[in-house]
This record gives sequence, C-alpha cells and structure tokens, in this order.
Amino acid sequence: MPTSCIICHLPIDENSEKYDECPNGHAAHTSCLREWLTHSLKCPLCNTKYDDTIIQKFQVYIEKKEQEKRETLKLQMEEENKKKIKEICKNMVFLKTIEVVEKLTKQKEYKKALEMLDGFANDEDKKHDIMFLRGKINFLRGRYDMAINHLFKLVKQDFEFPDAWLYLGRSYQALGLEDKARWAFERSK
Repeated sequence: MPTSCIICHLPIDENSEKYDECPNGHAAHTSCLREWLTHSLKCPLCNTKYDDTIIQKFQVYIEKKEQEKRETLKLQMEEENKKKIKEICKNMVFLKTIEVVEKLTKQKEYKKALEMLDGFANDEDKKHDIMFLRGKINFLRGRYDMAINHLFKLVKQDFEFPDAWLYLGRSYQALGLEDKARWAFERSK
C-alpha cells in the first residue's frame, strides 16, 4: 500500500488518486510520473527502468514534450543567428563608415568626417576607435586641444593603443609641451 509519491512526496490516496509503480513497488502519482518520464525512464528512487506498459501509456505525452524542446531549441538557435547577423551588419556599417571617414579626412573635409562619427556616439563596442578617430581628425585640422582631450580619454581607458599615444605626443608637441610630448612618445612603442 503506497504511502507517498516518490516524486512530489505528497500522500497517495489509493481510493481517489491514480498512481503507478516501478518494478520495485515505488509509487508515484500518475501526473507526477508523466512529467518525470520526460526527463528519465527510470525510477527516481531505485533507478530501475519502468515497465514498457507504463512508458507506452505516456509515450504520446513524452513525444509531445520532446517536440516542444526541439522547437524551443530551434527558436533559440534562430534568435542567436539573428543576433549574430545583426552584429555582423552593424560591424559592416561601421567599417564602411570608417572607410568614408578616412576618405573625407584625406580630402580635408574634417567637419563632415566628425559628423559621420557622431552616428556612433552611443556604440559602446566601438567607442575606443571613435575616440581615436576624433582625436586624429582634430589633430589634422589643427585643434590640438580637442585632439588631446579625446586621445587622453582613450589612453586612460585603453593603455595599449600606440597610435593614440603617438597622436597625443604630436598634439603636445604642436602646443610646445615637449616634456608631455616625450612622455606620450615613450608610451607609443
């Protein structure tokens, strides 16, 4: 006579509740066992496989749950693929923008180049590249104070950025601050 369910540990009333037993007589509510069989075909207490008659009784439910798992997994994979594609597209747009910014910089259209970089102002992944380009563009247009501002922020956050140190040193040099320029040049190597 079963006393409690081996899965939920609640009492089993033989008269009013349906239950099933493993080959060793361990009882479980039918509803509890149905859920359990989606995870394992063995008794949770003695690890003995349930009889095929019990497994067949829940086969449709087990297959339905497995199908739901497969569909959920498929949806998750599709969602991950969409995120990856979106990230790749974002990187492609950024690289194309950098290409255009470099062209504008060569053509000495610094204001347009800086305006293009403003479109990525909130992009946390690319902020160091953007800070560097702003510093470089400001250096090239003779705004050494602004170049120092952007480049110094950059090297404080990313010490290993040799080109930033180089342009920082050149900016200090252009302002006649030789000691600071030497300090920056030493770190550009």
